[in-house]
Amino acid sequence: MSETDPNTYIAPALQRGLAILELFTPQRRTLSLTDIAKALGIGRASAYRLVFTLEHLGYIGRAGDGKSYRLAPRSMQLGYHYLSGLDGIEVAIPYIDGLRDSTQISTHMAVRDGTEIVYVYRAHSHMTLSSNIAVGYRLPAHATAMGRMLLSGLTDEAIAQLYTGVRLDRYSDTTAVTLTSLIQEVAEDRKRGWTMNRSSFVSGIVAIAAAIRDHRGEVIAAINLSGPSAVMDQPATLDHLRTKVVETADAISHQLGYLPRG
Repeated sequence: MSETDPNTYIAPALQRGLAILELFTPQRRTLSLTDIAKALGIGRASAYRLVFTLEHLGYIGRAGDGKSYRLAPRSMQLGYHYLSGLDGIEVAIPYIDGLRDSTQISTHMAVRDGTEIVYVYRAHSHMTLSSNIAVGYRLPAHATAMGRMLLSGLTDEAIAQLYTGVRLDRYSDTTAVTLTSLIQEVAEDRKRGWTMNRSSFVSGIVAIAAAIRDHRGEVIAAINLSGPSAVMDQPATLDHLRTKVVETADAISHQLGYLPRG
């Protein structure tokens, strides 16, 4: 092996540690020590040392059963930093800013992380009563307008699997607190192409959201308008704002290569 061979400089332990993080996918959210050892082709003792290190550093943590592992918040921070540099967000920013400017209402963009949404961009309005949610903030997907639009990219079966063993807490009178009601609401959102929440977390705040799709047609993000009900919650105004949100989401999706069928 020559000194110029890049394999000369590879650190096997680091390579295996990163490989463990890559084993976790939306379809495989938890892994046992045996699963990890088998996937990497190493013994349980070696796998345990790697897992122990990643757990100690906060990149993975114990799942609810106490025996398997799942990604922990620190690994999500890495994903967030990466996401912040994606072209998708760069493409979306002028459209989101334009939506805020044309409506004078706070506008946001979020992505889904499991059963939560993570705010990745915010165009703030100077209204007296407006959304004060910052980038990086997390909220439960089932109880938010953007969350339901993000869930609309999943099948009913995938939603059921995602929420297996997860309690659906109530945050307002309209929050879906059963899996059946959540799946039904998301199905309606999916068919309609947009959704709206009233006073989900802050009394007097209305949010209207629509989904953003990539070139494969997959829902990768959602945007919303979020502002005071006194401004937004009038039939004619709501119709106008809904149209603006959907048009903006469609324009971003188009820039990302999405071509709707039909």
